[in-house]
Amino acid sequence: MSTPTGGARTVTIRPDGIEILVRERETIVDALRRQGLRTRYKCRRGGCGACRATLVEGRVGYHTPVSDTVVDGPEPQPGARSCLPCRATPLTDVIIELGPRDRIVNVLTGIGAALPRTLTERRTTATHPTRKGPTCP
Repeated sequence: MSTPTGGARTVTIRPDGIEILVRERETIVDALRRQGLRTRYKCRRGGCGACRATLVEGRVGYHTPVSDTVVDGPEPQPGARSCLPCRATPLTDVIIELGPRDRIVNVLTGIGAALPRTLTERRTTATHPTRKGPTCP
């Protein structure tokens, strides 16, 4: 992980291995949005659990209390740690693992294209902005 500056923390998001810098008192989802990235979430209040991720390493806090049953899910796994990126503020550098249905989307360039660690190498014919092919009238 990178060395953050000031009160910022580095968050690594697996399985993509993307590293983002999260400012002091900023949530993980807000840091992603600030950098033009999105992942699955719904309410952004910590009430639905749609954004739940596995907390692989590090510690997070919540400025507003969230329910343990929402953080851990309806069937908590013994020894597993989870967090809600929509409300979680990193207290240390953090590694989280997204669920199998989740993915990082770069809203500035399209789905799966131009993620922060690899600005050009992840582009495919389907997502490249200069793609040749049929156009809409």
